[in-house]
Amino acid sequence: MPLLKLNRINKGGEILINSEHILFIEVESRTTTIHMTGNLLFSVEEPLDGIAQKVEVIETARIMNAIQQSGLAEKRG
Repeated sequence: MPLLKLNRINKGGEILINSEHILFIEVESRTTTIHMTGNLLFSVEEPLDGIAQKVEVIETARIMNAIQQSGLAEKRG
């Protein structure tokens, strides 16, 4: 369950979003809107590229941890 910490525009403050529930991200003008399951919408300050980078970092770390836990990393070397 990768969580992203983003900053909301309309109400201000931080919000934690489960990336598995993101349906799509829409960019209009200067606003980034995240469309999620359950008809939830969040307007955030982060640009689309910034959100994509956060997801990539989290997923890469999660996969690397899984590989290390499985012992496959030791067998490759």
